[in-house]
This record gives sequence, C-alpha cells and structure tokens, in this order.
Amino acid sequence: MKRGLIILIAAVMLGVGMFFGSQQMLKTCDCVNTTQMPVENGSLLPELQWLRASLHLTDSQFEKVKALHLAYQPKCAELCLRVRHSDQALQAAASHSRTLTEDVIKLMNARAGLTQECQQAMLQHVYETAACMEPGVADNYLKVVLPHVLASAHAFH
Repeated sequence: MKRGLIILIAAVMLGVGMFFGSQQMLKTCDCVNTTQMPVENGSLLPELQWLRASLHLTDSQFEKVKALHLAYQPKCAELCLRVRHSDQALQAAASHSRTLTEDVIKLMNARAGLTQECQQAMLQHVYETAACMEPGVADNYLKVVLPHVLASAHAFH
C-alpha cells in the first residue's frame, strides 16, 4: 500500500512539474515575435508577408492590403463564431433523432445560408484587396486565391 501511494504522489508531482515547466517554456518562446511571424493588433500576419513577397507589392500597396486584412478580421471572427454555433446546433439536433426532422432541415438550411454569407464576405474582401494592386498583380492574386474562396467545404478536409 505504501509503495502504491509513493508512486501515485511521484506521478502527480511529475505531472504538475511538467505542466508548469511547459507553461514556462511557452512564455519564454519568442517564436511569435520574429520577422517571419509579424504581429499587429494581436494578429499574426505571415500570410501577408507571403503575399508581399510573392506578388512584389510596394510598401504603399502592402499597407493598404494589411489595413484591409486587419479590418476584415473582426467580421471573419464573428462569422466563424456563428458557423461554430450553427454546426453545434445542427450536430445536436441530428444526434437526437434517427430520422430527418423539420428541425434538422431548418438547421441545415440556416447553415447553408451562413456558408453563403461567409463566402460572399470573403469574396468581397478578396476583391477589395485585389483593388489595391496593379492589374497584372491583382490577376495573379485572384488566380491563386479565388479557388480557395469559392471551393466547397469538403475541398479542405
């Protein structure tokens, strides 16, 4: 009995030590504040650095694109939250039934409408971003980005 108690206490102490040690390691990690991962207003902007480099954006163009990106983030976060709640409601309704109910159909239609709203908001954002670029650069940007914006949800799974 004594041996089991000692093993249990040692395991708990080891677990607590590992937890606090990992927390300390994460606090001292400066990987988020490097030039590869710029942070502005709490936002990581690596995708914009890729965009800047691959499309050879001028400083002026990059500042406009960055401002649009940061301005779109709250809208995107709000839509993502609504999608998550919609998914949870649909999952809950579907799991409480063994047949296709009116409630499930209603929630599926609401989810489809929300998907369309998200896609439209993102497409508008992409077009506004492209408008900050020279026509040839904008064409290249749209060629890369539009397939992702217009893809169906299962294209990413």
